[in-house]
Amino acid sequence: MTTNIFVCISSSMGEQAYPIFAATNTSDGGLGLSSRDIGISLAIASVAVIYLQLVAYPRLEKKYGVLKCYQRGQKTIIPYYFLLPFLNMVAKQVDISSISSQFPSTSRIILWILLIVLLLMRVAGSVMMMTSINLLTANLAPTKAELGFMNGTQQLSMSSSRIVGPLLSGTIWSWSIKHSLPFPFDFHLLWNACALMVFAATYLSTRIPQSVNEFGADRTESPGANPDDERAD
Repeated sequence: MTTNIFVCISSSMGEQAYPIFAATNTSDGGLGLSSRDIGISLAIASVAVIYLQLVAYPRLEKKYGVLKCYQRGQKTIIPYYFLLPFLNMVAKQVDISSISSQFPSTSRIILWILLIVLLLMRVAGSVMMMTSINLLTANLAPTKAELGFMNGTQQLSMSSSRIVGPLLSGTIWSWSIKHSLPFPFDFHLLWNACALMVFAATYLSTRIPQSVNEFGADRTESPGANPDDERAD
């Protein structure tokens, strides 16, 4: 459950912070994108979600198991969090080149290529993590009678993260761009915090047994057992 909390909070922080980061001026550490450009980038990422959720994930889960998919999703999204703020350097070159040319510059093309690659990494990581969380929660239920409680607890933690995540991301981002502190306490701070939380979740997930790849209630409830016979014993 602790790993899930770290993942949910970092995911909520990252999702809420991206549009703000993308719209912030390059001088303040952002990408300086317009509302239209931000919408296009999010639309491309959304299309990828459909393929990953309906086609890619079922195949990966069947081949590697739920736990491996969960861990691979974490390892995929950590580089996204760490590398995304470095796009600010490319975005600054776009601002410089746009002054002397009305056509898309090489820097702008490179910026978009790198941005789309990183967003696809985020989508792939998020789909594998969040889908696996729901499956792991179901598999961890010791009995079918407790499945509802486990699922409710998981949904509570995810809902709570959507309150805590945006609050943390907004606070950290505002603080980091108001101060002239060096790396990693500048505009990288928010994204580094997200990466560290997922890294902690990755470490904790190594302690989860491989048995979670199977539905826990089926392991604890012997097939064909008659409840009346058990009461009679």
